[in-house]
Amino acid sequence: MSRHFHTTALVAARKRIPPTVKLRPPILPTINNIVVKEDHPLWQFFHNKKFVRDQSEVAFTGRAWSVQELRRKSWEDLHGLWHVCLKERNKLEREIYIFRQQGDNPVGEDYRRLDDEIHKSMWRIKQVLTERDHALKNAQKEFKVNGDQYLQEFREKYLTAETVETDDWYDKLERLQQAIFGIPELLDADFKVDLRFVEGVKYIGQLKFDRFAEQIGRTDLAPLRDVAELYTLFEESASAEGVAEACAKIDEYRENNIVIPASKEVQVVQGFVEDKLESLEAE
Repeated sequence: MSRHFHTTALVAARKRIPPTVKLRPPILPTINNIVVKEDHPLWQFFHNKKFVRDQSEVAFTGRAWSVQELRRKSWEDLHGLWHVCLKERNKLEREIYIFRQQGDNPVGEDYRRLDDEIHKSMWRIKQVLTERDHALKNAQKEFKVNGDQYLQEFREKYLTAETVETDDWYDKLERLQQAIFGIPELLDADFKVDLRFVEGVKYIGQLKFDRFAEQIGRTDLAPLRDVAELYTLFEESASAEGVAEACAKIDEYRENNIVIPASKEVQVVQGFVEDKLESLEAE
């Protein structure tokens, strides 16, 4: 058996570069060597993909939104405006940081003033949303005391109105669903049906039927038998045409001779909601 003793010289000799190998000059890092995808999320922090906007592009000429103006906006408008303000502030904060690194640069003042006004708008949006949240909670507390009376009065007004196929009445129904029964305008995949939701489905479904059944000649379906029939009416539009379509579906449903018991109402309505969401996703 032979034993080899390695020395530093021998080890180093193995790493020597052959004289025939030509060394290439190093590639200096430049901005041209960096390729960024056009849809990269960080572009959201840049205005039209510019490093810093010119002062003329951010010259402050407007004002912040007033609380009175924001109170007239819908939930969707307020959330959309908040998102726009947030994106603009992200761009401004990055640009302000760049000017801050340059010391007392007077150019950056225009950016700061614009950022302050946008921040005022966002603060006022939060104020309006807080007002609405308090109003909703107060209405829900009052409803616990006088809820049945309120629903009865709403029903009488709806059934005796000259016409209910108007945007005004559609909005009233939508607000009633959300404020009293917690039924949102849009449902997401994680939504869970509860007894309050089911009560809203039954109230709105019966209300639509009582309003239009005689007009479309479908009083023969009364009384409605279970939550499945009421949900069918609830899902259709609050119009004579919508109720007529729901009644046709109820005719088909009754051919199966199925009646949903009260103990299964939440489970059944949850299934209806999930089926609806799946059909919308498929579209």
